Amino acid sequence: MMSRQDWIIIGIAGVTCGGKTTISNKLKDTLSPVYIFHQDQYFYPDDSPNHVKCEGLEHNNYDILSSLDMNKMYEDVLKTMNGENKAHTYNENSGSGKLILSGKKFIIVEGFTVLNFEPINEICDLRYYLVLTYEECVRRRGSRVYDPPDIPGYFEQCVWPEHKRYRQEIEKDKRIAFLDGSRPDNFESIVSDLKEKGAKYL
Repeated sequence: MMSRQDWIIIGIAGVTCGGKTTISNKLKDTLSPVYIFHQDQYFYPDDSPNHVKCEGLEHNNYDILSSLDMNKMYEDVLKTMNGENKAHTYNENSGSGKLILSGKKFIIVEGFTVLNFEPINEICDLRYYLVLTYEECVRRRGSRVYDPPDIPGYFEQCVWPEHKRYRQEIEKDKRIAFLDGSRPDNFESIVSDLKEKGAKYL
């Protein structure tokens, strides 16, 4: 069984379409060994009694923490730390060009409210929250396909207001670095922080 000191845990949260998954995938290809957990893999089934409807809309509110089995996500992270790999994707290759931190393994937890869930937030060593302007978020969201698909009014009545609420909650945590999701260098910023912790390229 590995100890907590054997791990570097990176939390990447923030606005929908802000680049969380893209950055996580880049880190998967760069770090070694690394294990990735995607929050959107933990939504309850559409007919689950845990869901609540958006007010005035015949549509589940998928933008609140209660729509997700966050305890299961946390348990899967802990199991992975204890040697039972529950990650959704991982990279254990240690070839040339990989970023490593001697004696450490990496876990990345990513998702829109992953840092609003206190047990996960508290185990993170590095915390990032991606933001976008309303206009840029609308533009990006319009090019994405969701299952179930957004219905008219869902973004305005649920997605954006819930994001603002959870962001306001997160802003109280001074350990979290806020990143502009429209910038192309967010990945490099995270790599720079890892290098400050002693990570080096092979």
